[in-house]
Amino acid sequence: MRHHLYAALLTLCYFFAGQLSADPSPARLGQNVTPAAAGPYHVAGTQIVDSKGRDFLMRGTQLVDFDLDTLAQENRSGLDFGGHSSTVLSAIRLRFNMNAVRLPVNALQSARPKFFAELEKVVRRANEVGLLVVLAARDAGATEDFWARCAAYFKENPNLVFDVAASTQADPAKLVRAIRGAGVRQPIVVAAAAAQQDSKGDPNLIYQVSPRYSTTRTDAERDTQFGSLAAHVPVLATGLDLELDDATACPTVPTDPAAASAMVQANLDYFDAHRVSWLVSVYKPGKLVREMFLQDATSLENGWTCGEVKYPAPGIGRVIEAHLRTAEERKLFIIGAGGGIEVARGGFALAYGPVMAQRDTNSPRGSNLLRTLGGITVQVTDSAGVSRPAGIYWASAGWGQLNFVVPPESAIGPAQVTFARWDGSRTVARVLIADAVPGIWTPFSCVGPAKGSVTQRFSSGRTVTSTLATCTGRECNLFPVPVAKGATTRVKLSGSGFRFAGDASRIIVTIGGVRVPVVSFGPAGDDGLDQVTVEIPLALRGMGEVDLLCHIDGRVSNAVRIRIGGQAPAQLASNGSR
Repeated sequence: MRHHLYAALLTLCYFFAGQLSADPSPARLGQNVTPAAAGPYHVAGTQIVDSKGRDFLMRGTQLVDFDLDTLAQENRSGLDFGGHSSTVLSAIRLRFNMNAVRLPVNALQSARPKFFAELEKVVRRANEVGLLVVLAARDAGATEDFWARCAAYFKENPNLVFDVAASTQADPAKLVRAIRGAGVRQPIVVAAAAAQQDSKGDPNLIYQVSPRYSTTRTDAERDTQFGSLAAHVPVLATGLDLELDDATACPTVPTDPAAASAMVQANLDYFDAHRVSWLVSVYKPGKLVREMFLQDATSLENGWTCGEVKYPAPGIGRVIEAHLRTAEERKLFIIGAGGGIEVARGGFALAYGPVMAQRDTNSPRGSNLLRTLGGITVQVTDSAGVSRPAGIYWASAGWGQLNFVVPPESAIGPAQVTFARWDGSRTVARVLIADAVPGIWTPFSCVGPAKGSVTQRFSSGRTVTSTLATCTGRECNLFPVPVAKGATTRVKLSGSGFRFAGDASRIIVTIGGVRVPVVSFGPAGDDGLDQVTVEIPLALRGMGEVDLLCHIDGRVSNAVRIRIGGQAPAQLASNGSR
């Protein structure tokens, strides 16, 4: 496989990261992975505490509504991923470094068949990639009966909390009692006004506020609206957005994009300083992201016209993304093969921003990568203070990307990467190195069909090998993975970040939520390129097109698609699997 192919894979894997930098201001040094959901939770003083005894701050966004009438649209995968797909949820976790999502539901539909079963599928997808789900409901239908039934259904889920703050037509104390009556001990989100009402007697409550930028321009205003409250109870801020498409709200936003970004950043910094959880904007086109295929974050840099929606729509996506990555806009930024802020030693890494090589160029084919490419060298200084040169696959002239391999001898932990150019200029970026960080290759943007091969071995010894998918542009054809009695089927996935996993037992691969055996893993030829091979159990036969995910020591890969062929067993078919 040619090196320029790897360059293309990683270029698109983080297409929208080009406005970020890992060269933070002194007030925001270092990077951290936002802790994944680890319930059950309880409230201790002013903080939410997880099952590991750690303070847990929600850092996330709102999903589009769960509605049975739009179920197929929001679950879809293909050219335009749905808002509840594993692809979107893994992007929220990896690309935005978030750990929570708010999921509004249409409570009026709760009596319809399969309402809770289908809702559970979305919740499970979010939990699988490390996201806490805050389950909310539209005001209409959000009665005591609804919350009692909802609580009874989900009470055993440790990574879900209930949000009754929007249920303004009912007494919040009664809604809390209805949920508690179903056996729920998890924290419940209530409106901040409930702090002065009867529900105050419940010690396991989170108090929700809904600030607006027009009235949170100073710390004094923030203190009045929610800062003082946060000194006594845990507070969750929701819905914060610039509302540039609203002709009434938009004029309150500074017209200078830099000033608007600074206003957003000031609120985020205040939340951090006062330990306030937050769920901002909505993860849909024109809000947090420009569109759903590449899932590139929205930006304010090109300005806007109040009340008008044009493509690409302006939004706060890059400001939020930069904040959660302790980064700055418009400088150099590094990500791993799956799109997250951690990179694996011995694995691929992508630096995107002002690379400024002498020309676009790639290393010649072979395992010995050049240490100088296009007049640029890359030096990785690990947490032990040891500096090593990195092999480079690709370097761009001007603004673009540089793909390199993290030296396999690097110590894990925070590291510094120095980019030295032919003209004497240098850029320093920060990164987190781990032993193993799974990333699975896809044709574009870390989404869509998995790249790899399938081998079917029959009892006679005959083997048949084929590819998983082919793509032309954005059009892809996923070939059915053959599964049949009397044959063993194994899938070899191409990726990076697996080689130092240590043992196959540490690698968890799920297909359609079902764990499958890991047969082998490790280097696969050229530097940085790895493989992981799994066996497809007969029980998955006929599953159809489903999501594949990999976890290593709690780190999740990007979600990819695979098609499992064959005739579904009777039990599988009766469960509604495709």
